[in-house]
Amino acid sequence: MSKFERRQLHPRDARVVANWRLGDAEALLRTHDAERANGAIYLGGIAVECLLKASLLEKYTWLQNPPAGLSTVNAKLWDLCYRFHELDRILAELPEVMARLAAREQRRSSRLSQRLKSICARWTISVRYSPRQASWEEAWEFVESVKELKPWLSRM
Repeated sequence: MSKFERRQLHPRDARVVANWRLGDAEALLRTHDAERANGAIYLGGIAVECLLKASLLEKYTWLQNPPAGLSTVNAKLWDLCYRFHELDRILAELPEVMARLAAREQRRSSRLSQRLKSICARWTISVRYSPRQASWEEAWEFVESVKELKPWLSRM
């Protein structure tokens, strides 16, 4: 049996992996090697993906152990959780995440919801294939945004 076999995802596991991938992104940034910028952005996006998927798994607990013969709507949710990496589509299924961030922002006057929307709109799994290179500064800003959002997304 492989350590990397496919298995059902649980919210706690998704959050643990989010922490690891964010740590990986930070480790790449500590090298100050601009050639590692795309990798840092990629891993930072994976961390956000894991945190959003943890919220999706908590909202739709059946995703942790899906039944056979899913309806069209439920199959779409399963695909978002297990096949797709489109942060904006995942976030669209979690309006309560944006509502909670907006409520917190009223008390703290920060721009967490705008940062999350921006990350979800800009990040794509395809960064792993891109020959275009981000700058170290762009990667640093991206990962800093993820770090700022992480505690808020972890509490959802």
